Order: sequence, then C-alpha cells, then structure tokens
Amino acid sequence: MTAQTWPPLSRADVVVFPGQGSQRQGMGQDFHQRFPAARAAFEEASDAIGIDIRAICFTDDPRLHVTEFTQPCLLTMEIAVFRVLAAEFGLAPRFFGGHSLGELTALVAAGALPFAPTVRLVRARGGAMQEAVPADQGAMAALILDDIAESGALDLVTAAGVEVANHNSPKQVVISGLAGRVAGLRPVLADAHPDLTFIPLRISVPAHSQLMRPAGERFSARLAEVAGDLDPLRAASVVSNATGEFHDPRRFAADLARQITSPVRWLDDMRTLAAAAGPAGHIVEVGPRAALASFFRALGVETRTITTVDEAFGLGSDPVPRGEPAAPVAQPAPVAQPGPRAQPGPVVQALPPAPVAMAAPAAHDPEFPGSAAWCRAHRARIAYAAGGMGAGVGSARLVLRMAGTGLLGYLGTSDVPLERVAAELARLRAALPAHAPWGANITRAPWHPRRDEDLADLLVRGEVPDVEVAGFTEPTAALVRLRLAGLRPGPDGRPRPARLMLVKVAHPDAATRFLAPPPPAVAADLRARGLLTAEEVRLGADLPMADDLCVEPWAGGGPGLLELLPAVRAVRDRAGAGAGAAAGGGVDAHQAAGRVRVGAAGGLGSPRAVAAAFALGAEFVLTGSVNQCTVEADTSDLVKDLLASAGVADFTTAPDVDSFELGGRVPVLRRGGLFAARADRLDELYRRHGELAALCAEDRQRLEKDLFRRNLDDVWRELSADPDRWSAAVLAGAREDVRQRMVLVVRWYLAESTRRARAGDPAETLNFQVRGGPALGAFNDVVRGTRLAGWRDRHVDELAGFLMRGAAEVLAGRG
Repeated sequence: MTAQTWPPLSRADVVVFPGQGSQRQGMGQDFHQRFPAARAAFEEASDAIGIDIRAICFTDDPRLHVTEFTQPCLLTMEIAVFRVLAAEFGLAPRFFGGHSLGELTALVAAGALPFAPTVRLVRARGGAMQEAVPADQGAMAALILDDIAESGALDLVTAAGVEVANHNSPKQVVISGLAGRVAGLRPVLADAHPDLTFIPLRISVPAHSQLMRPAGERFSARLAEVAGDLDPLRAASVVSNATGEFHDPRRFAADLARQITSPVRWLDDMRTLAAAAGPAGHIVEVGPRAALASFFRALGVETRTITTVDEAFGLGSDPVPRGEPAAPVAQPAPVAQPGPRAQPGPVVQALPPAPVAMAAPAAHDPEFPGSAAWCRAHRARIAYAAGGMGAGVGSARLVLRMAGTGLLGYLGTSDVPLERVAAELARLRAALPAHAPWGANITRAPWHPRRDEDLADLLVRGEVPDVEVAGFTEPTAALVRLRLAGLRPGPDGRPRPARLMLVKVAHPDAATRFLAPPPPAVAADLRARGLLTAEEVRLGADLPMADDLCVEPWAGGGPGLLELLPAVRAVRDRAGAGAGAAAGGGVDAHQAAGRVRVGAAGGLGSPRAVAAAFALGAEFVLTGSVNQCTVEADTSDLVKDLLASAGVADFTTAPDVDSFELGGRVPVLRRGGLFAARADRLDELYRRHGELAALCAEDRQRLEKDLFRRNLDDVWRELSADPDRWSAAVLAGAREDVRQRMVLVVRWYLAESTRRARAGDPAETLNFQVRGGPALGAFNDVVRGTRLAGWRDRHVDELAGFLMRGAAEVLAGRG
C-alpha cells in the first residue's frame, strides 16, 4: 500500500507499539518540539520518576540502552506520540497490541493502566530485570529462517539450555539465556542450518526466560501495590503477550505479571489483531522504529508506521513548518444517505473537514440546523453533542474522536471510580489542544452525596471546560462550586465562567431553579469552607446556574418532548423578560437568564426525530443511546452486537439503580436477556417483604442462583465493606434498618448488571443491564442495508454527521 492510498489515521482499527530494542537516540524529539501534548507527556513521566527522560531520549546518553532507563523512555516516547496522533489526527483505534514492553504501552493507550504510575512501574520492572542476572551474563539473539518452527532449529536451542523468548513471525524467533550458552549456539546452528541468520540483540538482560523469575516476583508485588489503578475491562481491547489472545479481565493482573518470564506470543497476537480488524482493517505501528511491520508483512498484513512527524503527516508529504498549527484533523469517511428506509449505494459526506489543528474555536457550519451562538460558546462546529453515558461507556476515546472532528462529547463519570476519572481527565487534557470541544458529565449520586462534591473537585482541578449535569432537580453545593469556581469578569464586564454548564431537566420547575442564580446560602457556605473566593461569590450573584438547559423527558412517564420542550422555552423566555428582583435576582440576572439556550435530548435516533426537535424550537441536540452502539463506546462487543440488531419494540423500562424504591425507572434493552423481568421481580419482592430475612427459601434460592450468582449474605458483606460506593451514613442506616439493607442489596444487583454488560461475559448475558431506548432501534431501522448497519462501521462523529445532515434535509423539505 503506498502513502497515497492509506486511509486517514482516524480510520485506524488497531495500533501497536514495539518494545525494548527499538529505542534510538532522538526518538520523539520532533513531536516534542512541535506539539504541547507530547511535551506534557514527557514532563509527566519525568516528574513521575524524578529523572529527565527528555535528556536521555534526545541526547547521546548511554542510559538509553540500560534496561532500567530504556523501559520508561520507550513508554514515554510512544505515549507522547500516541497522544499527539489522538488529539491532532483523530486516531481512535478499537484494538491495541504491544510487543513485550510495548504491551504496557498499549495498556496505557487503551486506558487500562494510568500513565504516570505505569512509568514508575516499568522503571521498577526494568531495574528488577537488570538485577535478576548480573551484567554481561545474559544475552538475547534473533534467529531468522524460513518456517523456523518446523526446521528443528528450536530443538537445538532447547538442548543448549536456552529458551525461546519471542515467537515473532513464521520466519523469526528470539532466544534468551546465559550469555555463554547463547553465544555457543551460533556455530551449532550455523552447521545445522547454513541458511539461518543469527543476530545478537542490543538488550542488557535475558528477557522472557526463567532467568527473570526473581524479576517477575518483584514485578508481581509492585503490580499488586497499584491494583486500584488497574482497569481490567479496558484491557479486554489489548492482546496479551502471554496468551496470544485479548486480555481476559478476570486474569488481567496475573497474565501481565507472568509476561516477564513467559515467551512473547507475538505471532498469535498478530493473528488475533488482524482477525479483529477484518480484511479491510487499518493497522498502525507507533514507536521509535518500524520494528513490527516486517512481522505483519510475513503474515500478508500491511501496516502503516509512524516514527516521525513527517510520517504522521503522510509518509513523505511535506511537513508543516514549525510554529504552524500542528496536524489536520482527518475528514470522516462518507456515510449512508439518511431517509426513512435508506438503501445501499447513495452516500453523503458526514461532515466537511475539520479546521487545521483546532488552532481556534471551530466555526458553526450554517448548512446544519441549530444555534450558531451555542456552537461559538462550546467551540463546536454543529449544534450537537454526545452525552456522557453512565458506567464509563462514554469513554475518553469517544470524547477524543468527537473533538478530533470539532464536535462536543462528554466523558461519562457515573459509577466510575474517581481515580479512573482523574486519569481519564489527565489523558484528555494532555491529548487535546486549546479550544478543542470536550467536557465531562456529573450525575447525581443520591446514595453517596460526598461523591458529588469529590467529583466536582476533580472537574474544577482538572480544568474541564464543559460540564453536563444529569439527575439533579435543584442546585447543590457541588453544582454551585462548579458554576462559580474560577469565575472572573469578561471584557464586556459580564461574569465569565471557567466552564460551561449544560443541565438536563425533565420538568419546568427544575428549569426555573437552574435559570436562577446560585442559592446565596449555598454560595456563602462554600465561601466559608474556602472552596470559593469572595470575588467569585460576588460575581456569581446574578449568574444563572446553567448556560444551557437540555430537555429530556423522564423515562418513567410524564410529558414527552412535544409538550416539555415548548414549556421549558416558555419558562426561559419569562425569566429573561422579568424586571426588578421578582425572581430572586436583579435586572442582570433576568438578562442573563434570557441568554440561556434550550436544547433537546431523548428519543433522537433518526434524522426525522432530530429535525422534529429543531422544529419544536431546540437550539441544540444531545444524543445518548445511539452512541452506545459505536466503535468508541466503552462497552463489550457482545452488548454492541445485541444493540445493533435491536428494533424499536425491543426496549422496555426497568427499576433505576438510584431511585427504584421511589418508583424510578430507566429505559433498557429487553431483547436477548432477562434483566428487565428479573429486576422487576426483585423490585416486587422488596415491596412485598422489605427485608431479606422475610424471603421464602424458594425465592431466596432463585435470586442467589439466577440474579446474584452468590449468597445474599456474601453480597451484603461485600457492599458493606465498600465505603467508596456507599456513604458512611447510608451504610450505618442499613446496618440498623433491615429495609434499608435490602435496598442496598437490590441496588447492588442493579449496578452489578451494568458492570456485567460492560465486561461482556457470555455466561452473564441474561443478567446484562443495557441502557438504551427505542431511539436506537429507530436508528437501526434507518441504516439497515447501508454501511452503518453494523456497529463496527459506526463511529460517533459519523453518526453526528448522519443525523444532522439528514435533519437538515428534512427541514429543507428534501428528506
């Protein structure tokens, strides 16, 4: 494949990273000079271990070839380049792989490991490997011979007491062992196989051999120390060197720990990745050298290699001069023509090319419906956003993909550990340039109110520019802090918030509360606690709590969008037209309330539905469930397969994890599982009995066997020992009140069913809770028979272009 025929990086399916041995002086220096995201990565890594990694990589420093330093330097360079490619070129792969040390890089890129702790981890790993065998007493060498596995050469290797460390391709293996034994094999192999090529490697340790057992034990202990930072579910998109298959989340830590001593099954890894990418898949190698491309080529698989900035710009194309905006964001591929029953063949471009490097806020495209003011405020090209889906399904990769084409996406934080949220925010800040549209979600956690304030603190300290607020019916301390922290006067004298707040509402009364300024008593309390300054409180006295109200009808019933959107617009208009202090604020407060924009969410699964929302007066739209069935959504392939085949009648509602005891319900997928029926049965038992001890033996046995998959007493012991998910007050109340104890046990199942779906364990399919509604079924109907029919061809930015362009056609009378 020539440079001219490669698809853009935004279409890559797989990214792979080489390991130790690929290092070179100057690696990553051109990226460091050109891109802030690369500089930030080098600084973060250097701070993590107290060593100037930049100096080792960019100067003639002999430490670059000493394992203890080689490994953190390689990891840093590869992640720095990956972040640039993600931020500037739209790289958002579905699958990841890495050779030896490169597997840890792949896990960081996939979000399974946090960057800075992993830099510390690999330095310790390298040091342990260096100390396991005295200097100059270990060695490695590459053996190259056609069909080497069947040649008999490996029998000679084993007989000499040397091990096969890497199965790299049908023609190459790497051997590892004591230096004398490795050197002694050279003449033996030359006599037996004259065509064999023997290449000593510049690696200071005999990696992936039993000589590394002491290092493996030390690494395993260090890995256990950072167990809380691991995200095994994200590891499922990364191939394991130890097994040759994608990581099993249940064995992730164990398989990673034994990687030091076990052979690298790279040949199997390549086959697994090539099969996952498909015949037309696009594989990109990112690293200091093109170390892996030849291995893929031996399997008949072509890859693109990115080792320099020039290669990133197009394999030989002229680089952009230094000081110019970094890289153009790739143009999305064409998508199917929208319509009630689109047919194969006709296509339209999803969106025009994004502005170069996002060097300035993207301009509103007048071809699409919606508010130009909303686009200017949110730095977005179209009046459309992808909402932050719960349980981490709204991934950082989704946000990066959207931002890479000038579109707004929100990181999902609901039911995600705060440590992982912090890591994801750091990843986004480092990868995205200034003015890129992106944000994060905050969803009310009624069973752990402290979490709301802790998450708000993360969003403030993380300098998140846009916040999507969900599940709140009135301003709280967490929301008031988000609204006022960092507030400053703008050039026109109006208060300028540090972040925009888009608040989802399901009732006009809630809209009224968020159109008003922050409650003075709440602001004063935050000031007394040192969380706001006096100036911030003063400037916020006339500032509405929301910049945008997003109307989303309640799934459990009540008025629909047809009634609710005009009602909320009317509330906004009345608030903006008020005078004096009738609504609790001065004239400035009324003027500011009148500038709050009103948009729509819920049920937006087809171009006609989106067009209807704009026809009702929406100034922007926010989508949810349709994005769950895209490449970038962080849920299991099994869930995406179920969602992609669903129709409008395949959804129902089920008890809500946060409010089931109050009658709260959420839309879920009915087809392919029994979760909705089982959750309803569990809810019925709660209402009938109110305590676990009152359950009859048959009901208890059925719950433990089919739903909880464990003893109910064990469930209570587990959840009562988890203060991160349940506040101390909630746990104390449940210990004293048997009814509250059953509430938490039911809540555990409702939350666990979501995690099971995200993990994608086939044995738990019947208990999958898959959020989504008829809008996704409507989308599936519209794209049936087109390229978007399968989720593996659905990218979140392309869905945005498909829905919005189709809506424009409908509103113009052409759709």
